[in-house]
Amino acid sequence: MLLERKWCTLFKYPAIFSVLLFLIFIPTLNFFDVLAVSNKSLDTTNDSSILTNNSTEQSFVNTSGSTINTNNSFNQPNQSLKEQKIKIVAAGDFGCRLVAQDNIKEIEQQKPDIFLVIGDLSYEPSIDCWYAMTNALDSKIKIAIGNHEDEEEKAKGGSTELKDSLLKHYNLEKSYYSFNYKNVHFLVLDTELELSLNIFKPEEEERGEKKENNNNNINEEGNNNELTGTKYYSTTLKDLLDKHNIKAEIPPYHLINDEVIVEDVPLNTVQYQFVVNDLQKANTNSSIDWIIVLFHKPFYSSLSSHIQEYLMREKYQPVFDKYGVDLVLQGHNHIYDRTLPLQFNPNNISNPIVDESNNTTKNKFFNSEGEIFSVIGTGGDSNHIILNHPYYVVKQHNGFGFLDIEINGKELDAKYYDIGYKCKKEKLKEKDLEEGDFKIYAMSTCKKDNNNKSKDSLEIVDHYTISKER
Repeated sequence: MLLERKWCTLFKYPAIFSVLLFLIFIPTLNFFDVLAVSNKSLDTTNDSSILTNNSTEQSFVNTSGSTINTNNSFNQPNQSLKEQKIKIVAAGDFGCRLVAQDNIKEIEQQKPDIFLVIGDLSYEPSIDCWYAMTNALDSKIKIAIGNHEDEEEKAKGGSTELKDSLLKHYNLEKSYYSFNYKNVHFLVLDTELELSLNIFKPEEEERGEKKENNNNNINEEGNNNELTGTKYYSTTLKDLLDKHNIKAEIPPYHLINDEVIVEDVPLNTVQYQFVVNDLQKANTNSSIDWIIVLFHKPFYSSLSSHIQEYLMREKYQPVFDKYGVDLVLQGHNHIYDRTLPLQFNPNNISNPIVDESNNTTKNKFFNSEGEIFSVIGTGGDSNHIILNHPYYVVKQHNGFGFLDIEINGKELDAKYYDIGYKCKKEKLKEKDLEEGDFKIYAMSTCKKDNNNKSKDSLEIVDHYTISKER
C-alpha cells in the first residue's frame, strides 16, 4: 500500500515523471541517433579519399550497353542535377615521357569528376606505363581509341591485343560508347573504324598491300568486325578528294602519286547507326543540357602533321548538327586549337558555316548553332608545327597542357592550361615537311619552369564560355 501511494503521488507531478522517463531512455536514443547521422554522412559524402573504384563509377549512367558502370546520381529527388557543378579535364597524345607524367600530375591537382583521354596513350607495345602513370585517376578515365592503340600503327607497337587490353581495363564492350554524367551526355567514337585520309602516307603503302592479301579471307568469312562484306579498292588521295569535291590545303607529305589499297567503308556502319540512335535519344532527354563528343582523328584542325578527316566530317557532322552536339574534342595533331561554332556546309565541305550571330568576342557564345571543335593533342608526346590559320579557328597554341571544363547547369566554362614547359624549337626545312617531320620541338630540350609550382599559376592560353537559354 505504501508503494502504491508513492506511485500515485508521483503521477500527480507529470513534469517529474517525464524527466524520469527521459533519463531512462536517453542511452538508447543517443545510440540510434548517432547511428542514423553516421549512415547519412556516408551516403552523401563527396570525399574521394573514402570512395572506391565502384562507388566513383556509380556517378556514370551507361546509355549504350557497352559498359558495366551504373549510376545513382539521377535518383536524388532532393537535389537538382542542373545545379550540380561538373569538372571535366581532357587531353590526348600523351606517351610516358617526363612531360606527360607532369601533365598527369597537374590534371590530378584539378580533381576532375571525369578525365577524357582522346587517344594515343602510351605509344608503346605495352600499356603498362600508362596504367601506372594514371593510377590515381583510373576510375575517372574515359578513353577514345587512337591509331597507336590499333593495328594502323603495327610497326610502332599498335595491335588488336593493345586495344583489347584497354577495353577490358576500362570496362568497355566496344570502342565506341556513350554515358551520362548528371546533365551531360558523352559520346565516344572510334575513328579507326572509318576510312581515314591519314592512310595516304608513304609508310602506309605496305600496310595497304597486306590488307589486299587478306581480302579473300575476309570475304570468305563474310564479315570483318564492324564492316560486314567490306570491299577494297585502289585510289590516290588526289582522286579521293576530287571524288568528294574537296578543295583544301594538304601537307605535302600526304600528296603522293602511288595508289593505296583502301577499305570501301559504307555510310551505314554499325558505329554510324549507334551514333544516330544515341544522339537522337540524348537530344530528347529532358535531363540532358549538354552533349560532348570525343574521338581521336580530327574532323577540323589547323594544318599540321595529320590531315583533317573530311570524309568523316561529311558522314557525321550533319548528325551532330541535327541533334544539338555542343562540343567536339579531338587529338592526333599534337597542337591545341579551337574553332568557332561550326555547321556542316553541304555545298562546300571544306568551308564550314560559322555562327557568329550571338558572339562578339569569339570567346563568349549564347545559344549558338553548331559545334565548337577543339584539338587537344598536347598530352606530352611531342608538338607539331602549325602551317596555316583557317578562318574558323579562334585559337592556336604549341605547348603541353590540358583543357579544363566546368559545367554549372546551363553554363559551360572552358580553359586551356599550358603546364609551363619551355622547349628549343627545331629549324624545320621544306624537306623535313615533305618527308613527314612536323615536330617543332626537340623534346630532349624541354624543361619545366620551376618558378611556377602552384596550380593557380598555370598559364591560361584559351578561355571561352557557352551559355544556353534558361
